[in-house]
Amino acid sequence: MTFIVNYQRSSRVFLVVALILSALAKNNFAAEPFYQGKTLRVIVASAAGGGSDIVGRLMMRHLPRHIPGNPTLIVENMPGAGEIIGTNYVYGKAKPDGLTALFATGTPINQLIELPGIEFDVTKMPIVGGSSESVAAFVRTDKTGVKSARDLLNPKAPIVIGGSGYGSIKDVSMLAAMNLLGVKNPTYVTGYGGAGPIRLAFERGEINFTQETAVGISRSVLPWVREGWTAILYQVGFLDGKGNVAKDPAWKELGIDTPSIAEVFRAVYGREAAGPAWEAEKALIGGYSLTRLMAVAPKTPAVLITDLRQAFQAMGKDPAFLTEWTKSQGSPPRLVPGEEAGGIAASILKAPKEAANILKKLSAP
Repeated sequence: MTFIVNYQRSSRVFLVVALILSALAKNNFAAEPFYQGKTLRVIVASAAGGGSDIVGRLMMRHLPRHIPGNPTLIVENMPGAGEIIGTNYVYGKAKPDGLTALFATGTPINQLIELPGIEFDVTKMPIVGGSSESVAAFVRTDKTGVKSARDLLNPKAPIVIGGSGYGSIKDVSMLAAMNLLGVKNPTYVTGYGGAGPIRLAFERGEINFTQETAVGISRSVLPWVREGWTAILYQVGFLDGKGNVAKDPAWKELGIDTPSIAEVFRAVYGREAAGPAWEAEKALIGGYSLTRLMAVAPKTPAVLITDLRQAFQAMGKDPAFLTEWTKSQGSPPRLVPGEEAGGIAASILKAPKEAANILKKLSAP
């Protein structure tokens, strides 16, 4: 009898232990991060080796270690049609399972001006995060007599704008500013490609007006300003997540107290900028506020969007990421959290039809 009782008691203990271990195993399985053991595929919508590709790959080297589960991450270039092909793919063909993401440049502006072939709506794509670029315009004072933006209305020689290519945000931004300020009959020369060739054309006197990022200006343009033959006229500024225009403090940090394009308009005309020309310029300000973005397909589960957004923000505080970015790009990154990026994209796409038509006209060859 004693043997039987002990056996039954031992059986009950064994059963309890087995149940506890089973429950623990289930809990551990449930707590396993979604991305553990998985591969996250990031579609870069531009060609390999370009500026967007370099920035995208830099980010993607650091992002995985901040995603719960530390997934393997692969980058695939899918260029074409002004980054439309890659964006269309993630929007309409990729599964909304959080395992495919987009990295692209100029997406909201492309949608606003209705470039041919667009099959996406960026407002329906959850944005993981983005980055922005601060830009300012500068002019050759020795060739034009222009020392401030007000002088653009009465230059001593024609304003000759130097651009990257038809439809680029740089070109359209400068043309929209001329349109807003009422600069008469500027000459437009484009097709230089990157900032380097444009700077050479500026030095040679082929052009006398262009714009560039804070990094480029601090490295290459400020020496010309000190020599007295170049003047920085205005900064484009940024849109916040609510669609309000703000100046970028980065310029003061560089020792450049330059007005915003809105302040220039107010100084010239004695009133606040308004109407279709201003709304067109404001959309482009938004374009620079969200130069590049990382997004996922519509209907991606909210919990995975949260994981990716939190990882993106954590990456922005990672010393290793900040060091590599600053070494590569010349200054610390300006990252935009996912929700704020979504607000900026929505603000851009709220531009009135008249404003969008202005941008379409300025984008055409």
